[in-house]
Amino acid sequence: MNNAMSQKNIEGWIASQQQSMVDQLMHLSSINSGTGNLEGLATICDEYYQAFAPLSDSIEVLESKSVQRVNHLGQANFENYGKIISCVKREDAPIQILLVGHMDTVFPKDYHFQSPKIVDESIIHGPGVADMKGGILVMLNALRAFEQVQTDNQLGWRVILNSDEETGSHGSADLLSSAAKNAHAGLIYEPALADGTLVGARKGSGNFTLTVHGIAAHAGREISKGRNAILLMSEAAQTIASLSDAKRGITVNVARVTGGTVFNVVPDQAVCQFNIRCETTGDQQSLAAKLDKIVQELSAREGYSAVLSGSFSRPPKVITSANKLLMEWVVECGSAIDVEVKFKDTGGCCDGNNLAAAGL
Repeated sequence: MNNAMSQKNIEGWIASQQQSMVDQLMHLSSINSGTGNLEGLATICDEYYQAFAPLSDSIEVLESKSVQRVNHLGQANFENYGKIISCVKREDAPIQILLVGHMDTVFPKDYHFQSPKIVDESIIHGPGVADMKGGILVMLNALRAFEQVQTDNQLGWRVILNSDEETGSHGSADLLSSAAKNAHAGLIYEPALADGTLVGARKGSGNFTLTVHGIAAHAGREISKGRNAILLMSEAAQTIASLSDAKRGITVNVARVTGGTVFNVVPDQAVCQFNIRCETTGDQQSLAAKLDKIVQELSAREGYSAVLSGSFSRPPKVITSANKLLMEWVVECGSAIDVEVKFKDTGGCCDGNNLAAAGL
């Protein structure tokens, strides 16, 4: 089969799958698979297992790593995540491609947005239809098409579908890193930007929880003996927010603050959760040092102590010469089917940050 005929047949086959893909997407979107909904993730995991198994030489379901994190109440708990699918084709081929997707969505089980609907012939609204149940279907059908025409067995692939991407991939990060080191190129099936542009460079990201402890006291009889954790936290939140630097691409979002109990007790604890994003690993290191200094200064206040948890779990995705070459190939492939492909940098993060940090 020559290349022209192969391309023609591939395009025809993909077009013939349109309605089947829409039907499958509607079904998958109707299954809630929010990161914390382990039951729903188990259901969606089985769906993807059945879909990818016929294509793979081997497929397995792996456990995610449990990770200790501090919640918005200042409590340290182990978070459990859904399972991971790993499937492999031609693992001994000289060229290896890693394809990564995530089964989880940002919508919890009790969220009002649960059911997909077809708006018109080009728009579907539903949980995960773009991010990234639709993306995984694109991956799946691209592999189906490829396997129909590949004949020389020179290219092997591995698919990893995790269940914790939306909260930072803490339970799957080690697996992603090790898989990236055994691949020549990686593809992430996140949705394009709203205008259809693909993403180039991405900022790095870190989620942090700051806990301030003060001294409880009766607000009427002995308020002077108290040390108000909320008041100190309000200062700390302002200081942390001031680390933003638009010119350098540094953004800080103070996302949640909790503390206190009842009206007549000086609050002895306050918790602040925040996110920081930046463009370079150097800025991540500098910001980490500044956060440590803030914590030290808070703890130096008489009657107070402060503890910071969290880290920069997503390194910045910087475009290397190898990335540029891969992006050029994608543009060429788009031109071959009359699709204009453009790239744009963004502040959003994904597992591509992790793959890039591992050298892929």
